[in-house]
Amino acid sequence: MKKLIFLSCAFLAFICVHAQEDSTLKEYVGIYKFPDGSAVPSIEITIQNGSLFGSSSGGSATLTKVSKDTFSIPSYNGMAYFKRTPEAKIKGIKIELPDVVLEGDKETGSAWLQRKEPVLGTRYLVRGSKFDVRCSRF
Repeated sequence: MKKLIFLSCAFLAFICVHAQEDSTLKEYVGIYKFPDGSAVPSIEITIQNGSLFGSSSGGSATLTKVSKDTFSIPSYNGMAYFKRTPEAKIKGIKIELPDVVLEGDKETGSAWLQRKEPVLGTRYLVRGSKFDVRCSRF
């Protein structure tokens, strides 16, 4: 009986910690536009398997949290720094790679309308309510 209670408490603690990590990463999710002439026009930041993931026309990679607003990009030997407004909202990103530095602003508004295909598990805001987009490929 004691083992069952202990395992139940451990499982509950794991669920709470995972949910908290996921909610803190959500503020980084979005599309970040870079100035004309940049190496890539934009990057989309999503959450995949509990980690931030960046996708652009130049490639994709997992972002590993180093500290608040600072992430490493191990597969490209780089760093990503998120910028905030005075109100503490994410407003932009700076990506430093060995051969390029990119700085861009986070898109605001209805970015989901610009997507041709939804990202599995991504939440979109529609008329004040959230819903999960579920898609599959045949």
